[in-house]
Amino acid sequence: MIFHSALTFTKKALFLLFCFSVIIGQQINEYSVSVENRKDSLFKADIYLKEKMLYLNTGDLSKIVGSENVFANGTTKKEVINADNFEIKITVDSQFILVEEKLYQLEAPTFQEKNKIFVPLMGFLLILEAEKIVSGFAIDEPSKKIIIRQQIEENKPPQKVSSKKIDSEKKKWQFKSIIIDPGHGGKDPGAVGRSGLKEKDVALDVSKRLAKKIEKNLGIKTILTREEDTFIKLQDRTRFANQNEGSLFVSIHVNSAESKKAYGFETYFLSTTKNESAIRVAARENSVLELEGSVQALKNEDLIRATIAQASFVQQSERLAAIIQQEIGKRVESKDLGVKQAGFYVLMGASMPNVLIELGFISNAQEEKKLKSSQYREALATSIYRAIEEYQKSIDYE
Repeated sequence: MIFHSALTFTKKALFLLFCFSVIIGQQINEYSVSVENRKDSLFKADIYLKEKMLYLNTGDLSKIVGSENVFANGTTKKEVINADNFEIKITVDSQFILVEEKLYQLEAPTFQEKNKIFVPLMGFLLILEAEKIVSGFAIDEPSKKIIIRQQIEENKPPQKVSSKKIDSEKKKWQFKSIIIDPGHGGKDPGAVGRSGLKEKDVALDVSKRLAKKIEKNLGIKTILTREEDTFIKLQDRTRFANQNEGSLFVSIHVNSAESKKAYGFETYFLSTTKNESAIRVAARENSVLELEGSVQALKNEDLIRATIAQASFVQQSERLAAIIQQEIGKRVESKDLGVKQAGFYVLMGASMPNVLIELGFISNAQEEKKLKSSQYREALATSIYRAIEEYQKSIDYE
């Protein structure tokens, strides 16, 4: 009787386990993979079945393309497969992969399971076929077989990538340091709200919160251009960032406008612009030059030269700005004013991707009240931290 009860319990447990497996629709099967026209090309691969779709892990994927060189970065959740005359870059939870710097979209996102990255099998093989890396393939699910047709010289060994190239790839993936620039400070209060709240104080507080989150969660050295209520010249801020070999430069500010109704958040990157609103914002932030005793006005040709000098960072800066807007929009109730371009003096000369964030309008009574709130500042800092985390994952190094 006791045995019967135990057996009944076991049957119930197995039944529930089976039901759970069906609900989540996931299981791993062993497939036999063979690559035609290549010696020692038969191997076993773990194929993940998830929601009626087959997935292949990157370790087995590298065998298909004949590579022994896979570099994984746990922080950014990326992998690079260096094969013969081509390179494949894969990111966890992304529906996009890079093959020889060409961006392809998969039918579903990649995912990570037990430290292995899984890629949609059908979509990936179709991409290899489009790139002429393979000449054809067949997937036989009933017999659990995959056949890859590949035009490769017989007995050709897998390509060995030099340690120099691998070291170079590793360095590209590593953020040396992030420079956080709290706007204004000291004798320069920045914008001031109706209740007396100063831009310099909000910027410093949010910057300190942000720095703590980055160092704690990402383990990246984070340096503030100022940690106290001190006055620092604009050109000294980017010089400081360059001297500390910053991988990113993020300048934190609060906006102001003549209209008390204006509200919302926006992120800028350096460029020339004809947008009047952007020009006004840049002019206000650049007005600190008068306090510095810099009588020479910022000429348009100076801005053009600076923009050209930063041409290699524009795409990354714009991408980071877009992610920042997206992340802030998830966490605060305000208006998304979008990504904009303008000639901010503080961004000129930065030898790294750089953005300037306007957290909200201190001239708007309701937003000033929010900007006073510790909870609201925490949400803003979390948003920017999450944006930097997502940006790091999304980097496509040319």
